[in-house]
Parts: sequence; structure tokens; C-alpha cells
Amino acid sequence: MTKWQNILKNLSVFVFVIVGFFTSMNALAQQSYVVDPNWLKEQIATKQPIVIFDSRSKEEYDQGHIPNAISFPVDDTYVVQDRAYYVKNKVNIAPLLREKGVTKDAKVIVYDQGELMFASRLLWVLELYGIKDLAILNGGLDGWKENNDVSQVAHSLPASDYVPVLNPSIYASTTVAKVAVHNPKYNLYDSRTYDEYLGKKSVTSKYGRIPKAKYIDLSKFFTTDENGKKFLKSQAELDEVLSQLDKTKKNITYCNKGTASTLSYYLLKQAGFNVAHYDGSWIDWSEKGLPIEK
Repeated sequence: MTKWQNILKNLSVFVFVIVGFFTSMNALAQQSYVVDPNWLKEQIATKQPIVIFDSRSKEEYDQGHIPNAISFPVDDTYVVQDRAYYVKNKVNIAPLLREKGVTKDAKVIVYDQGELMFASRLLWVLELYGIKDLAILNGGLDGWKENNDVSQVAHSLPASDYVPVLNPSIYASTTVAKVAVHNPKYNLYDSRTYDEYLGKKSVTSKYGRIPKAKYIDLSKFFTTDENGKKFLKSQAELDEVLSQLDKTKKNITYCNKGTASTLSYYLLKQAGFNVAHYDGSWIDWSEKGLPIEK
């Protein structure tokens, strides 16, 4: 082997290692955004410093929850104005986050019954206000209960002094949604039912969709196990579902009031998309008399 052949061989090995490293890091980053019940069980058993938030109602929490989970009903994060649901601003969300013991360095796991819409909504709110180490429990409480017991012992953390820091890159206002309609650098995704997307049904007096919005079918992201429990598909399967979408654009998700579309946000975000959730969503858009299409 000549000197140059040897250099090229060593260079090829180096490139292979580097590509493999970053591929592995990317996969790890994606996987860290979702955890499974077995992983969570181990964290609880070994007393790892994680925070578990139950995003269901307090009544549901009291009936049975994951051990050590803290009740954090997603409805507590909303305010309602002119029928539309909006995330609480920094002033109003701060006391709630402090009450729940939120800190900037916490590893937070969020769950709901298993649909992941409430969980993804709470995850988006926490991410919006500066929490970085977040994940959703795949399968939710239904998935947990397949092999694990639940608790009825309420759990809490000491109040913190957390100061929310807004992450504007994942927040889309009405103005941003208007820009997205006309700017080719944006995509809009409608996460309501298909009949609502087509304008056959509506929760408001307006029927149709935001102009240029594409439909995103959330059912395609889930699989059902032998016990009938819903789980997110594998990352490879999720990537296949999302392969037709354009990663080069800024993506805006919306639904009726902000739960289904935060699940779309979560799915796109974990796949590496540049994405934001439209706060207020369809109710905000239609109640303001903005243009629609069918």
C-alpha cells in the first residue's frame, strides 16, 4: 500500500467514525424526547432525580397515578379569551411553575392517559418557558399499567423560585400565522379531524381551514399492542411517516384549541423539524374573521 493509499484509508476511517458519532448523537437526542415505562420504572426504583408530571385532571390523578408523579393538570396552563384558549403569560404561569417545584435543571417526564395530547400540551408549555430536559412517557398511564402498579399517594415537591424564560422560537401568534399563510418559507399543519379540515364540521361558526394548511393525520403516528394500548411507533417508522414533509421550512401547527396541535408539534420537534405551535389555533383564527379556505 502506498503512502497516499494509507492516508486515504485512515481518512475514510476517520470520516466514518465522525459520521457515526453524530448519527448516534442525533438518534440519542431524538430518543431522549420520549421514554418507555421500563425506563421510567428503573429511574423510580433507583431514586434518580427526575420529576414526573401527570397532566390529567386532579380527579383522575387521585384515582391512581404513577408513583412519585405530581399532579399538573394541563387545564391550569390555559386562559380563555373570546372562546379561544391561550397559554398563560409569564406573569401568570410563574406562580404555577414555582408551586409545582419546577427548576431549570430538572429532568421532567410528562404523561397522560395514553393519547399524549395533554402530555404534549404540558411539554410545550414547559419548553416554552425555559425547561430544556423534557420527555413524554410513551403509552401514558395505560401503557404503564400493563406491567406496573399505580399509587393513590399524592406527591409534591418543595416550591421553587423558578423564573420563566420565554422561548419564542416555538410560539406562533396570530401575526405569525398570518405571515405563514403568505410566506413560502412556512408550512401550516392542521391537526383537527379530517371533516373539520374539509369544512364539513366546525367548533365555530366558520367552516374550513387556514389558507394553504395541510392535513396531518395523527393516527398514523401510533401503533396498538396486543392489549389494545396505544404507543408511538418506532423512530424509524415515525421518520417514514414524516418523510414527505419539508424540513427546510418553518412549520406551524394548529388544531381547535391547542392539544392535538401540540402533539403534532411534539412529533415534528422530536424528528428534528423547525416547528412552532399556533397559540389560540382555529378558534382564535376563525373568531377574528380571518380568511379561510375549503
